[in-house]
Amino acid sequence: TVATMQQLAVARHVGVKRVILANQPVGRQEVAACFEALREPGFELYCLADSVAGVGLLAQAAKGHAGADPLRIFVEIGFMGGRTGARTREEALAVARAVAGAPGLKLAGFECFEGLHSDTANADRLLGEVVAVAAAAEGEGLLGPEPMVLSAGGTSLFDRVGEAFN
Repeated sequence: TVATMQQLAVARHVGVKRVILANQPVGRQEVAACFEALREPGFELYCLADSVAGVGLLAQAAKGHAGADPLRIFVEIGFMGGRTGARTREEALAVARAVAGAPGLKLAGFECFEGLHSDTANADRLLGEVVAVAAAAEGEGLLGPEPMVLSAGGTSLFDRVGEAFN
């Protein structure tokens, strides 16, 4: 897992074949760099998306990179007052639908950053929302045949993550 495009370049340089970019690429150069990386045979790139507008930027760039492996997307689910992520279940499902319907993109799973919560009740609510959105997306047939990935970062309450995602 990397946080920046520079870290992605270093990971590729040393031969890492599967990378999670733990952000949504938003700038034209960042988005283009993601699709350039996917031209490398056998390389898998995952990144986050938390808005339909962000998916639109990725989908537009994907059109110019036909033939490359798809950019795998984790829908990021957030909470009111948090730093990122879709704020409601409906918003998260709209993002998931946009990814699933975009050529060159692939819905790979769902993610959240629960590390800002210092109490188990709020962390449990956020993690429960990830599970609920994932189940709804699976019920709508938005995911392909590959196993869905659930992820939570900033794990100050990692025991809660294990319990919620088990």
